[in-house]
Amino acid sequence: MWERHIHGRGVAAVPVPATPLLAGALPHVDWADAYAVRRPDGSSSDPQDWADAVFHAPPAWVGALLLARESLVRLVGIDRAGHGAFDPVARTDDEVLLGIDQSHLSFRASVLCEPDRVVVSTVVNLHNRRGRAYSAIVRVVHPAVVRAMLRRAAGRVPPAETSAAR
Repeated sequence: MWERHIHGRGVAAVPVPATPLLAGALPHVDWADAYAVRRPDGSSSDPQDWADAVFHAPPAWVGALLLARESLVRLVGIDRAGHGAFDPVARTDDEVLLGIDQSHLSFRASVLCEPDRVVVSTVVNLHNRRGRAYSAIVRVVHPAVVRAMLRRAAGRVPPAETSAAR
């Protein structure tokens, strides 16, 4: 079943991996999800290369949503994320953990490179009513956003030899 869903650059929902970085990422997890894409032959296995491809080069419509989010959240008293939202906070050889702590919620995004696939997981800890309200909206669009970002990254991540040369 897995192969059917990720043939080419298809993205599939998968269980959140039980990695050491994710296990200690937040003191409490209110919700989590994970999506995987097949790692193209010859592509980088460096999780930072994948994190850069996923979070720093989103599809145009995702970029527009993120810009709208930055403008609108201030109106309801939620912190703007700015560029720091996807900064690395921890790393192993096969996984990078990104995220930010804000007054309404904390989140971590994991990019895990396995031999045949890359898994992007999100874990969220809600802090208050604003966080719960914001999260209710985000959870509606989050699957489509992550799938689009991961699908695009699979076509843009550098080859293994480019990554190793750095």
